Amino acid sequence: MPVFDPSILAVVKLSVERVALDAAISLLQELAERSRSSRGCLRFEVLQQEADPTQLVTVERWDSDVAADAHMRSPHAKVALARLTPLLRAAPRFARYRSVER
Repeated sequence: MPVFDPSILAVVKLSVERVALDAAISLLQELAERSRSSRGCLRFEVLQQEADPTQLVTVERWDSDVAADAHMRSPHAKVALARLTPLLRAAPRFARYRSVER
């Protein structure tokens, strides 16, 4: 019988204006550092695409949807998103994934 794993992988894709790239990376690094100490955070990485450095991704593993939702409501996440938004070419794309591995 498969064991249910309640953890989720949250992926956020960000397309950043080239002139704002350093500022966006700095903001995301701060967000990652603060988020790693949040309850339920198992992983938080900021990645930059090699082919197009203006494409950034956060990859986050949370122990549950509840923890991921609490993170999105946290003051530090709200402030980071508000500060990031003017640096982006388009709205961030949020997606959550759950493992189908057995």
